[in-house]
Formats: sequence, C-alpha cells, structure tokens
Amino acid sequence: MTIANDGTVTAAGDDAHRADDAIDAVAFLARSKHRVRVLELLDDGPRTREEIAAGTDATRVTLSRILGDLEDRGWIDHDHADRSYALTRFGRLVFGDFSRLLGTVSVGRTHPDLVNRLPTEWFGFDPRCLTDAERVAAEAADPLAAARVVANAIREASSCRSLLGTFIALPMYAAEEAVRAGDTLDGAVVFDSNVTATMLDDPDLRSRWQRLEAAADGHFYFGADGTVPCSIDLIDGTAFLTIDREDERGFDILRTDQPDVVEWAEETIARYRARATPLARLADGTDPE
Repeated sequence: MTIANDGTVTAAGDDAHRADDAIDAVAFLARSKHRVRVLELLDDGPRTREEIAAGTDATRVTLSRILGDLEDRGWIDHDHADRSYALTRFGRLVFGDFSRLLGTVSVGRTHPDLVNRLPTEWFGFDPRCLTDAERVAAEAADPLAAARVVANAIREASSCRSLLGTFIALPMYAAEEAVRAGDTLDGAVVFDSNVTATMLDDPDLRSRWQRLEAAADGHFYFGADGTVPCSIDLIDGTAFLTIDREDERGFDILRTDQPDVVEWAEETIARYRARATPLARLADGTDPE
C-alpha cells in the first residue's frame, strides 16, 4: 500500500491500476500519427474541422472518429457555436509532455552513438534542441575531416569565440593563417585547465599562439580554471560542439544554428572568458589585472 502526505492509505493494486490506465492513454495517442497531428495543430490555437482536415491526410471518417475520441478523453473541446475545436488545459499538458518525449527519442534516433556521450547535465538547453543538429563529416574516412570543416569555417569567419576542453591543432592553424593574411578576426579562445597546461608546456604550440597574438596585436588566447566536458566553437552565429569518444581516440562534432543552443554557447563562453587569464600572462608568470 501507499500512504500519502495527508495520511490517506491507498492499496498498491489501485496504484498499479492507475499506472495501467495512464500507459493505455499514452499508447492510445502513440498508436496514431493522426491523433498526434490533430493535437499538434490545436496546440497552435483553435481550428475548425475544415482547417484540421487541411492539416492532415486523414480520411473524413477517420478524422471524425479521432475528434470524437479526443473529446471523450477530455483532451479537446468542441465549440458548436463557431464550429471550432481547441485543446483543453489537460489536453495541452498531455500533448506538451508527449511532444517532449518524441523530441528526446528523436535525438537518440538521430545521433544513436552520440546521445549517451552528450553532457546533458552541463548543457543549459533542452537536448531536444539537437534533434536537427548536423554531425559534421560523419561518413568521412579521414579522422580529422570534421576538424577541417571547423578550420575552414574559421578561415571564412568574421567572428570566432571558443571554449575548448579538447585541443585540435587545425583550427589554431586556420586562425593563424587568417591573421597572417591580414584578416581581422573578432574573437577569443578560452582553454580549460588541461588544454592551458598543454599550451604552456609544448614549445611548438606555445610559439604558435605567441606568433598569432603578436600578429593580432592583442590577447586572443586565455586560460581558465577547471575542465569542460564539451568544446564549443561559436563561428559567425553557428555553434560547433565537439564531443570526445570514450573508448577510442577521436571526437565527433555537431553543428547547429538552433537559437537556444547558440544563446547558451554565447553565454557559456562569455562566462568562462570573464574569469579567464590571458595566456601570455600565464606564460610570463604575471598576475592577471
């Protein structure tokens, strides 16, 4: 049995029965794409039967049955005065939760071998925002093909801001080429503590970023405390997310211009940049201002 906060005692069998009823209701909706489509149309506001019919490919008989079933379940209301249908408050809750479930499943189906590596607890956006994200160079045999796409985007960019927990050389080389060619690149690169150590300890990399900053006449690279689970490149309003592979060397990159993801990328990079120290000062051993 279950004892509620108010002291009410409920038999375990009653709980199981309610769960079965809820599962049946979800299954009722999931079994028909037409039912889902009708709720989707009504989620945008009341519609007449004719407007609903125009937005589906259901037959007249099927649509009549769907509207009747949804009304019987209390998910929609029929206003006979203006011949319109609308979601009830409960119907809106049901459709909202169901559409979120569909979105979550869609991410897993779109990126099946990536979804379990996404640092969703770190993301400040709903993972469903990545449903339409493109996996860069997914079919390429070259393990650096995705990094080349990012590097090429940097070469053509007017703005580039990055927060890196994984160092990939090609984007740095691309930025160096752009600056040497006289291009003005508005941006900054913030390294987490692990990559910062690499930038300071590796003589070749250290000379590269120092040459780039000398050519750019200013601080371009910064070091931050702590580590990040996913690298972010924000290039002319497009976000690139680099996710390391767990059991093998390499990485995967997602590209998206979805507004929520881009906004999160901007805010996250800015937050780390605000408390980061110019790499040149770390190299010199001087305190930040």
